[in-house]
Amino acid sequence: MAAETQTKPPPAKETFHFINDPAEAINDALVGLTYLKPSLSYNREYKTVYRNDLPTFARDHVTTIGFAGGGHEPMFGGFVGHNFLSAYVSGNVFASPTAAQIFEAIKMCQPEGSKSMGTLIVCGNYTGDILNAGLAITRAQAAGYKVHFTPVGDDVAVGRKKGGKVGRRGLSGHLVALKGACALAQRGESLERVAEVMEYVAGNVGTIGVAFDRVALPNATITDLQTLPPATIELGMGAHGEPGLQQISPVPSPESLTSQMLDLILDISDKDRAFIPFSASSHPSADNEVVMLLNSLGSTSDGVLARFAELANADLEKRGFKVRRLTLGPLVTSLKMSGVGITIWRLPPDSGEAMSRAQALELWDEQVDVVAWRQ
Repeated sequence: MAAETQTKPPPAKETFHFINDPAEAINDALVGLTYLKPSLSYNREYKTVYRNDLPTFARDHVTTIGFAGGGHEPMFGGFVGHNFLSAYVSGNVFASPTAAQIFEAIKMCQPEGSKSMGTLIVCGNYTGDILNAGLAITRAQAAGYKVHFTPVGDDVAVGRKKGGKVGRRGLSGHLVALKGACALAQRGESLERVAEVMEYVAGNVGTIGVAFDRVALPNATITDLQTLPPATIELGMGAHGEPGLQQISPVPSPESLTSQMLDLILDISDKDRAFIPFSASSHPSADNEVVMLLNSLGSTSDGVLARFAELANADLEKRGFKVRRLTLGPLVTSLKMSGVGITIWRLPPDSGEAMSRAQALELWDEQVDVVAWRQ
């Protein structure tokens, strides 16, 4: 008698994301914002969150649009509202919104057409985002809309040699720059002035991240979680799990790691990565005051961020810098990535550049009415 054979069921995969339906994850997240903040509305067809008073506000104010792939919540949906963004356009997870989505958002932000004050559009520096924005803006300008586009690349892990013509990746620097630009838009400033401040601040911001793992996408088939070797971190890992500068094992002490991360942002002798125009790496002269942002990449707690903030502040003081403002929290995440990012904004010198130091801090301190910004 032939032996009976049994087929073993395949091993169950561990669920990584706690979601309802992967196809509806973005809609669920953005609809949820309108419950948290009833002053927001959501256009499901174009995956666009916008402030309820947009038609009235846009009549005599520059409007501002942030767009990105999903999976980086709360960016940018959590920053739509008074004194911040006018609208946010979301793509699918880690994918740019389409040109049609972006064009529709421009039309929403300029109901008066050519009579409108114009729209500032901002995204991180990624190829898909740039291409789709270019198509949308070309179409919008041909139709008579006034638009200024600023892609932001602040990741110092990508040096000039590696970045080439593409440039640095965008991380959390655009939030820093948008804080002042959107405050100016709320005051009724021109598109030219709003764009000038946006680009000036973006040119004085640098970010470096570090993480323990990459990310798995919440698609229809549960994906395997890509992990680094045990007791290993990756310095400079990208927001979508792109390779960083180096894998480090064993994991250094928080003090050593913080210092290494700040070196990458501040060292003006590193010609490949000296993007921020400080006068010196240690004890700079007229540009020794900064704003610092500590960002959770997804699963890092406020307590851990606070410790990194403490260490970074002490390290900066030793170098002769003064941290004038600090914020931390989950601002630009990468799903559940276990990591942290440090962003440094070089404040203008006392003599001023595109704006004075006093005005820079005044704009930073403007109160906002959004879901995600901590003041």
